[in-house]
Amino acid sequence: MQKILLFLLSSSLLLLGSCGNSKKPKKDEFIINGSFFNANESMIILEELRVEERVPIDSVKIEQDGSFTFKVKTESIGFYVLKMNENNFVTLLIEPQEVVEISADARQITSSYTVSGSPGSEKIRDINVKLRDNYARVDSLRNELERTRYFENFEAIKNSLDSVYFTIVKDQKDYVTNFIDNNTNSLASLIALYQSFGQTPVLSEQTDFVYFEKLADGLISTYPDNPHSLDLFNRVEQIKVFLNEKAEATQRLLPGNIAPEIVLNNINDVPTPLSSLRGKVVLIDFWAAWCAPCRAQNPELLRVYKKFKNKNFEIYGVSLDRDKESWKAGITGDKIDWIHVSDLLYWQSPVVKQYNVEGIPASYLIDKDGKILYKDLEINELERILTEIL
Repeated sequence: MQKILLFLLSSSLLLLGSCGNSKKPKKDEFIINGSFFNANESMIILEELRVEERVPIDSVKIEQDGSFTFKVKTESIGFYVLKMNENNFVTLLIEPQEVVEISADARQITSSYTVSGSPGSEKIRDINVKLRDNYARVDSLRNELERTRYFENFEAIKNSLDSVYFTIVKDQKDYVTNFIDNNTNSLASLIALYQSFGQTPVLSEQTDFVYFEKLADGLISTYPDNPHSLDLFNRVEQIKVFLNEKAEATQRLLPGNIAPEIVLNNINDVPTPLSSLRGKVVLIDFWAAWCAPCRAQNPELLRVYKKFKNKNFEIYGVSLDRDKESWKAGITGDKIDWIHVSDLLYWQSPVVKQYNVEGIPASYLIDKDGKILYKDLEINELERILTEIL
């Protein structure tokens, strides 16, 4: 569903018009009446947006006066794309027996259309109008930033514009959450749920999970057999499992708990358990040779290691590499001669879930008994704490 919804999110708005064929459709069909100007008798295409694919439904030639009609058989509500080409389209949400009236400039359907006769399609247009308006506000900020780039007080101006930008982002999120709250029984809310602002999703599956769950419950009760409802419902069940596992991992990894055992092969393919280092203070360092921040940190980490390695301190480096030669080259290149282990499974390594690793570098400092002391210490903090402990 997410793949398809990324395609939907660009549709937007405006312009008046009315269309012809008002004949009432049968209970298992809908009608789209269009009135496009600047169409030049081009072809227009209708596709259905299913959960994982777009399926061509029909295509017609736009008449000389700009009119066209689609009559489509369907048994349930669904998403449809009406397009001139891949970059010029509009997304509709249509139910059986609806007569959809749509007007637009054929050269830019996305930003010029109006629609009536289909409440779901009208809601999608409202969502995209709001997104377009906030994009316009951001464009104004960008222009102002460029205009003032060489002003003496540019830093102050930039800080002020940044503050306005975050206000716009919050406004978009507030709109999306309010829309979902007020439309939990509308499939149009799926467009809002998966909307992005720039390259960033407006809502996060983890931090905003309540809206995913709320919409899933609303849609599955309203459209229990609809593929889009079922897809979101199943996705929410998966997120629940993930969040529960994450919460359990967080609990296991609290300071004072024994660090979960790790048994991975070292660079010479010899199994090297974390527990074999009991009696030493150990930094479990999650890194990879491909990770630029990790490599940038290694020289400072090496300095601390040299200072404390003869005082019962060890580093247990867990690599998230997937290629042994690259892993070895990273170790050799940075001259980091502490203990290194890996299963070369990249982010699919079980230790990622075991230690709740969401990004690297990441680390846990454990004491001589294997108990967790700290997580993700800065190098200077690590050095200070090791000085106190050792």
